[in-house]
Amino acid sequence: MNTLLEKKPPELISTSAGGSMVHSQSQGIIPRGFLAIDKTTYSLYTTVDFNWLIALAPTANAVGLSATSDSIQSTQKHENNTQKSINELRRLSGLTWEQLAQLFNVSRRTLHFWASGQKINSFNEEKLNRLLGVIRSIDKGSASLNRDLLLKPNSDGTLPFDLLIAGKYPEVKDLLGSGNAPQRPKLNPLSEDVIKSRTPINPENLVDALQEPIHREVGRSRPAKSVRSRKNSSGQ
Repeated sequence: MNTLLEKKPPELISTSAGGSMVHSQSQGIIPRGFLAIDKTTYSLYTTVDFNWLIALAPTANAVGLSATSDSIQSTQKHENNTQKSINELRRLSGLTWEQLAQLFNVSRRTLHFWASGQKINSFNEEKLNRLLGVIRSIDKGSASLNRDLLLKPNSDGTLPFDLLIAGKYPEVKDLLGSGNAPQRPKLNPLSEDVIKSRTPINPENLVDALQEPIHREVGRSRPAKSVRSRKNSSGQ
């Protein structure tokens, strides 16, 4: 009995550079490392490579951060598109915020939230795209003209604006027709020679010139002369 109590823990054949050995059953994990067998009791021990476990943490965090970043960028892009669409709808239609809110059956405050970049639901997003398509189709090139068309009553007394509220978008297109708004001319890129000619002079090249007086050519003006008319003897 004393011999058993005084017996030291079995020495292991191999150790790992990661630190001390732990028993696989006490840890409850499947470690990565080396196996060691006690020569006396043939007990199975496992060494854990903690460096390998630690190296996994940054990789997992990087994957999670990348997915989160992609999700945030997608959301921001969607909000920016909604914001641009609402601003374009108001700019082309010439309608007030109150009138635009009636088209969506929402409060003016909600419309301001959408215009500032807050999230819009799928139903109103679809309505926004349809309304914008109609306004682009009937665009006359002027917000005031487009507004007059939408608020001018038809022969039966109905307003195209009321048809938009009711969601009758094809009827509004057929009623008002195509706007044929003048397209903005596309500007061609400048040539390299033109760009160089319009490039400002380097300030370092003007240092010496600033010390000299600016030469200006001023023409001399001739004083005005008065001419006395002489009458002949006949008085003419």
